[in-house]
Amino acid sequence: MMMRCWLCVGLCLSFSVNAWAEVDALQSTENNFSAGSFSNLGSYDGFFDHIPVVVTPSKMSQPRVDVSSTLSVLDGEFIRRINMQYVEDLLQFVPGFSVAPYKSSSQKEASYHGTQLDQYRRIQVLVNGRSVYSAGLARVEWATLPLSIEDVARVEVNRGPNAASYGINSFFAVVNIITRSPLETLGDSITAYSGSRGDYRLYGQHSGLNGDWSYRASASTNAVHGFDEDFYGEDRHDGHRSTMGNVFIQRETASSFFDLDIGASSLKGKVDPTEYESDSPTGSYDTNNPMRLVDREHIKASYSKQVSSAHELKVQYYYDQSDLSEYHEARLNSAFYSSTFGGASLGRDYVDVSYSVGLLETRHDIELQSTWEASRKLRLISAIGYRWDKAESENFLSGKASDEVFRLSSNMEYRASDNWLVNAGAMFERSQMGGDFLSPKFGMTYKLSEQESVRFNVSKAVRTPDLSDQYFKWHYVLSNGEESFTTYADNGEEEEKITSYEIGYYHYWASYGLSLDVKLYHDEVQDMVLSKKLFTAFNADTPIEEGVVEDVNINGIELEFDWRFQSGAITRFTYAYQDTQTENKALLKATTPVMLSFFGSVPLAERWSIQSYYWYGKELGGKDYEFLNAWLSYRLSLGGYSKATMGVGAETRLDNNALVSRHNNMMEDTFAYVFTNITF
Repeated sequence: MMMRCWLCVGLCLSFSVNAWAEVDALQSTENNFSAGSFSNLGSYDGFFDHIPVVVTPSKMSQPRVDVSSTLSVLDGEFIRRINMQYVEDLLQFVPGFSVAPYKSSSQKEASYHGTQLDQYRRIQVLVNGRSVYSAGLARVEWATLPLSIEDVARVEVNRGPNAASYGINSFFAVVNIITRSPLETLGDSITAYSGSRGDYRLYGQHSGLNGDWSYRASASTNAVHGFDEDFYGEDRHDGHRSTMGNVFIQRETASSFFDLDIGASSLKGKVDPTEYESDSPTGSYDTNNPMRLVDREHIKASYSKQVSSAHELKVQYYYDQSDLSEYHEARLNSAFYSSTFGGASLGRDYVDVSYSVGLLETRHDIELQSTWEASRKLRLISAIGYRWDKAESENFLSGKASDEVFRLSSNMEYRASDNWLVNAGAMFERSQMGGDFLSPKFGMTYKLSEQESVRFNVSKAVRTPDLSDQYFKWHYVLSNGEESFTTYADNGEEEEKITSYEIGYYHYWASYGLSLDVKLYHDEVQDMVLSKKLFTAFNADTPIEEGVVEDVNINGIELEFDWRFQSGAITRFTYAYQDTQTENKALLKATTPVMLSFFGSVPLAERWSIQSYYWYGKELGGKDYEFLNAWLSYRLSLGGYSKATMGVGAETRLDNNALVSRHNNMMEDTFAYVFTNITF
């Protein structure tokens, strides 16, 4: 523990010394900066030379200072420096977000505002405009996304509801992941990572150019050891392996843009054996170590055309399919077997059975979008779209279920004066399953200067029940054809509703490479679904729990601070405080009232640098969660355009708690790792 404390102090001091040295250097050249000369500064993805431009809030390119809703941007420089292996882990450095596995290491939950520990369903996640939450259970299966972090250019996070732009389920936040153009990755690169726990990851890509066409083919494979033991000290059957590949093709001309994105992945994850009951003399339990197999694929194509200097049309189509399967062998107590399946045990104390669990989820989506600059003051973006979702599962649905959604939206940016901007919009959606919904938003921004603004935003959104909520017919079919009784959805669930109010302040100091964003918010959530979806048909067909809802108010403040130094150093700090007004203990346990993160990167010499990050979550899953990661890296040139980066580091838990669930325990709090990246 003493070594950990000194490590924290040492890192903070090193970053502080670098910061004060930076201030002195900048103050000594203040006249040059005031004249707009930045020739000696690094580019940092354009950080120093202009206000960052974002696209997520309204789907239109806007300087961040003009935006009326709260946004976090994790740019390419930050992503390359942070040395994360998986895209979802980046969200830990967005105020209010926690990222942690719950049931198993292959099922991470990235949540904003908490409220749910398992199968989190209250944020929208997009990859290049393609929604990736699943059609049947509406959760985001991060480990199955055919997406490597090396291919990511930036992540924009709209911290607040934005159904006016992205529709149903854009409830608490919208995460927009934008991948790199093949023009940014021309050539070849390989990345390798290995940890002392047995984790590893390998990645490779090749990008090329032929006239107006460019392409990238990338692939990665990884293994994660997972958790060691449960609450009772028994070995966990955890860990997973996955393989994924992606091909991205684009063609860009002066007046048009085309891209094609094709990806596929395969996940093989260990699943803890199930204990079905423990009250009988023999108990009922799995006798094998089940495996969770998920195959996923997608195709996405889009084409945009500049039909005039003020008007652009874009059409986009995508298809996404996920196929999950598990196989269980079980020994059931004869009384439990008879009551659940209605079979005869023939005088035996137990019966050996086997069964499979499967879920096939499919989505098709098409959208036509128009962006029109009506005048110097007014810009409009409108879209019409159609989505078809289908889920097939004998286990969960006793067959098939589907939904169709038609949507129509329009958003505008209006410059009322040099200082005042209005950002407003709405989306109308008609769901075959859920009905009609209108989701509006209205925001105003007052620009104190070209680098500083105050904003106000109010928005409404809904989260509709997923296909399983509405059409549950949950039963088990044994390999010999015997069927259990059924737990079924009777009336289904109603939609959740949110009205969000926020005020914020953004300031970008170009001469210091520093940005600050502060948000205060009040969210009013109506009919938040808290029903427990459990199989209960042990003696007869029974309805599943439905209609357990609660109105919840959430108040809070969030802060984001990003500083890019002239020396090449980076510092990023985030803080979030959340007051969830409820007496529901389960809801409070799933919500983290205080979160903070810190990242720093300091060059020690021309080729050497040290990096570290720290994350703290108060009462995450009922317990505090705190960890520190630090690593040393070395960069070298291999001649021409070829270069390499290599390093060694360690991560340590600073708490002594299980991670979120009491069954998620590691034998060692600290692990070491090595990594390398070669570009040629």
